[in-house]
Amino acid sequence: MDRSETQRTQNYKVGLETDHNEGYLSEFVFTEFKVFLFCQTMIRRFSFAFLLLLGFLAVFYYVSSYQQELQADSWDGYLESQAKAIVDKMTPEELTGQVIHVAIPGKSLDQTAEKEIEEILPGGIILFGMNLGSKQEILKLNYELQKKSMESSKLPLLISVDQEGGRVLRVKDGVTQFPGAMALGQTKNADYAYKVGFVTSYQLRKLGLNFVFAPDLDINNNPDNPVINTRSLGSTPEMVSTAGIGYEKGARVGGAIPTIKHFPGHGDTNVDSHLGLPKIDKTLEELEKMELIPFQESIRQGAEVVMSAHIVYPKLDPNFPATLSSKILTGILREKMGFKGVIITDAMEMDAIDVHYKDSDPGVLAILAGADILLMTSWGKTTRDMKNQILTAYKKGTFQKGERDLLKEAAYRQVLLKLKHGIVYEFSPKKSAAKEKLTELEQKELNFFQEQLAEREKSFLEIFSPTLNAEVSRASIVSFPTSLNPASVKAEETIFAVRGKEFETVLTEKNLPNVNSGKIPALLKENKYKRVVVTTFSQLELDLAAGLAKRYSDIEVVALHYGTPFLKLNTLSNLKILFSFSPTVESKKALLYSVVERTSPIPVVDLILKNSSDKTASKKQ
Repeated sequence: MDRSETQRTQNYKVGLETDHNEGYLSEFVFTEFKVFLFCQTMIRRFSFAFLLLLGFLAVFYYVSSYQQELQADSWDGYLESQAKAIVDKMTPEELTGQVIHVAIPGKSLDQTAEKEIEEILPGGIILFGMNLGSKQEILKLNYELQKKSMESSKLPLLISVDQEGGRVLRVKDGVTQFPGAMALGQTKNADYAYKVGFVTSYQLRKLGLNFVFAPDLDINNNPDNPVINTRSLGSTPEMVSTAGIGYEKGARVGGAIPTIKHFPGHGDTNVDSHLGLPKIDKTLEELEKMELIPFQESIRQGAEVVMSAHIVYPKLDPNFPATLSSKILTGILREKMGFKGVIITDAMEMDAIDVHYKDSDPGVLAILAGADILLMTSWGKTTRDMKNQILTAYKKGTFQKGERDLLKEAAYRQVLLKLKHGIVYEFSPKKSAAKEKLTELEQKELNFFQEQLAEREKSFLEIFSPTLNAEVSRASIVSFPTSLNPASVKAEETIFAVRGKEFETVLTEKNLPNVNSGKIPALLKENKYKRVVVTTFSQLELDLAAGLAKRYSDIEVVALHYGTPFLKLNTLSNLKILFSFSPTVESKKALLYSVVERTSPIPVVDLILKNSSDKTASKKQ
């Protein structure tokens, strides 16, 4: 008890002794008061101890977090210094090769592929369907490519592939064939997007494919777009951002480095840059309100690679497409948007570049603009010409800007990316930890690589399930022009006239009959059917479904459409078109399951589409 408490006790006791109620009551009150003061003192002491404990825990947490940040900064600093040391030792031939990615002709390391690696010394190789056979063939090819690259340049390759899902599936064996980007966007589920991105990336890395050109962050707000189309996640910045950022973050953890594309936006054009030079006549302010939103948010959340678009934006740069424009790649992407990662061009052989800028040294222009990797989809003379173009310019000092060496910076960013994702360590010669003592640094490198592997394996066990593909595919099904209530018509009141093994399999599982479309008129005369279900992929098939709906206005016609939705769509009240946006097996099954099994209404498609009565774009909500 402190001095003030003692004094209060004495004063109170004196007061009690002078009170007329002396005796038992006074003694009882005094005793109770002492108990009260004791409790008050203990509470204060306990509170102080509790606060002291909280303070200690807070300090411990802060120190621990600070130590982790220091360790992370220290490790990042080590990787950066290692990347710089690697690049500083490169010859001009090695530097120029590192910034070029090439293709090869076959499914094996043949003489052409060997010569390509030996002569170009490429930083990476892109693989297409013609290169990708069975799982075993893919594993063998990638192993041989990496081995050859280590022999030739002492650095491993970024081995890339377009694996967007849906209609863009280069790898068929050893992976899950998820629905495409537009289907994923229609789920409006960021968790699904994360899982699909992770599983896709994880499975690719397991096959030796460590670089994936997805997700596509183009906003398809032009229904006449011939090239992006269903490769887009949606028609609004919100939809593309939700699914695109979720996918990119999942893929970044999965093992294959994701690429956001095509900066600053390829959605609002009706020209295919493979075949021509598109132009988008928008100001920077207009782009910032639409096309740039998903890119900016993805960069803010850690995206590491951006692919440029071969599109001219006259109000940003009247002279060059984005791939060759320093105003766009450096001025906007790097300086204004703060992107510090790797910029890779779209394929340099596309007509947008090859036809219009072939005589202007486009490879040199791209590096000067801010690109780090020149993507080539060929081999032989074309890639040798590109390397000579870059090498000649480098020897002339074209890439020297004051104290900066732009070519070295480009190579540095790519090498750093390989280091961060464990690709350099994966293929570098190593000591046997069981036989030789590792240095502290070698042990850290080993730990870093093993932690990456362990984290991926743990996440895969938590995320992947055999039903994930079916869940995502079913969640992506939407209806046009209005919602469809599948349960409003019984199965026995439905005529199924579907074509395709996947659809027929579902009907067999459900013990439901399937008929030839030619028998529909005769069956409808029986007056016991209320719905006809058909499958469509093309404009012609959609028109046939619309014709059926016009002829039988009292019958509901449901078209299970697994092609592009950007066709002329009829808005007849008794015609419902269900979209899967994807021709994969699970997407087709999901279309039919939506009719025979689903009980809740199917939501309306949320895209800018066109219809037969209005040829201009209109958003169907």
